[in-house]
Amino acid sequence: MRVNFWLIFAVSINLAVGSYYVKWYPKLFSPLNHALVQDWFAEFGKHQLGHVWWIALLFILAFLLGLTTFVCVIKRFNQLWPQRKQLGFRVFSVRLSPSLIHLCFLIILAGHFSSLIIGYSQTFPLQLNQKIALPEGRSVEAIDQRFEYYAAPEVISGDIKQCTAVLKIQSQDTTEIREVSVLHPIHWDGWSMHLDFFVKNDAKKTQAVPELKLIVKKDPGVAPVILCFAVLCLLMFWYFPQRKKT
Repeated sequence: MRVNFWLIFAVSINLAVGSYYVKWYPKLFSPLNHALVQDWFAEFGKHQLGHVWWIALLFILAFLLGLTTFVCVIKRFNQLWPQRKQLGFRVFSVRLSPSLIHLCFLIILAGHFSSLIIGYSQTFPLQLNQKIALPEGRSVEAIDQRFEYYAAPEVISGDIKQCTAVLKIQSQDTTEIREVSVLHPIHWDGWSMHLDFFVKNDAKKTQAVPELKLIVKKDPGVAPVILCFAVLCLLMFWYFPQRKKT
């Protein structure tokens, strides 16, 4: 427990220092929002080692924190399991709950790590009838697009209200026609597709059509993170009232 305390303290200090670099070097760290860590490091980070050292240290500290937490969970489980019959189910489950909470934390940590190193995130310009090739033999093509503009009040009249694209999504076995709009993404076969747009400064005056962008993501860490976070919250809501009764 003492080791975990100091590791958490070190992670906190590391993140505080890292926030300084992120604030003062946004052009260096902004690409991390749309790239895997190793790809970002190969293109940007290796040229600025004096500004990115804290990321490598963060990974090391997070690994050590996960390792020590896992050891604590196993040790606690080995202590409690032989006593399960003497303690009874209720007392046993209450005493085991902190370890289950720590286990959920470990899975959440692993989910975030997998998102950083094996996920997929790319932004493509979206134009009609131009096919975008994706990994695993998939592709997406815009076959129609619609734009909705504000009519009133006058101050925003003519501004973009909503953009919608009709996509033809293909894999090796299936083809689907789906609609995607801003803030209403498509979730398909483990992939997510988000629509964004870019408006030039003089677009309103010239009535130019906005330029659409399609952000394609595959994040294997999202599902376990969301699920384990929900389980963790339920365990904590259940554990503290039960602890007072035992």
